[in-house]
Amino acid sequence: MQKWKHRWHALSHFEQRFKPRGLVLLLAALGFILVGYGIGYLEQWALHQQVDLYQDQKKAWAKQRLTLEKELATRALEIRMEHQSQLETRDMMARQREQMQALETELAFYRNIMAPEKSADGVQIHDFVLDETADADRFRFRLVLTQQKIRKRFAKGNVTLTLHGSERGQPVSRNLTAMGVENDALRFSFRYFQQIESDFSLPADFMPERLVVQVRVSASSGQRAASTETSYPFSDLVSQPTLAQLTDGQ
Repeated sequence: MQKWKHRWHALSHFEQRFKPRGLVLLLAALGFILVGYGIGYLEQWALHQQVDLYQDQKKAWAKQRLTLEKELATRALEIRMEHQSQLETRDMMARQREQMQALETELAFYRNIMAPEKSADGVQIHDFVLDETADADRFRFRLVLTQQKIRKRFAKGNVTLTLHGSERGQPVSRNLTAMGVENDALRFSFRYFQQIESDFSLPADFMPERLVVQVRVSASSGQRAASTETSYPFSDLVSQPTLAQLTDGQ
């Protein structure tokens, strides 16, 4: 009898320990554990996904950087080649200019031998250039005079520049001193060469057709009076747009 009482007491104690409330708490605890594990797993999975994304981006950036480095190297090579080509072209042009200057010197020498009338006692017109300005009717000229032979004496004299053209349909000739060129600017005194330059403005309604440069050498000790002149078509001295502006302005 005592033995059965003891078993009943143990069974009652076991029943009290596993009441429904305790079972619910146990199940809730297990649920929280599972949810926490699931959340942790999801967070870890998301972290792995982010790491994989960063690694893919890193690979893409490395690939893009390699492409840009190759392109930069190609551009640098092209720039070096272009720079080398420009240097070679510049050297070639410099050599050509030297050759042209030498040819011009030889041409001037033979021209003076074949046509001595184009020099005034050894003084000749080596070059004449007419430069355009921002104003269509204003110009600047540069005249270079040289001596045929190297002499100890100085060549002295003066230059006369005359524009021939038309004004209101009538032929007109005008000296550049009437257009702003000073007389003193047209005097020369040199042993080897001299550059004369000045600027002038065309009168209103005047259409230039040709420009005549006359060089007069003064008579002095060891130098006889002489003169020479060269005529330049005005259309050869200026650009076509400037010539068109002058024509339209008439």
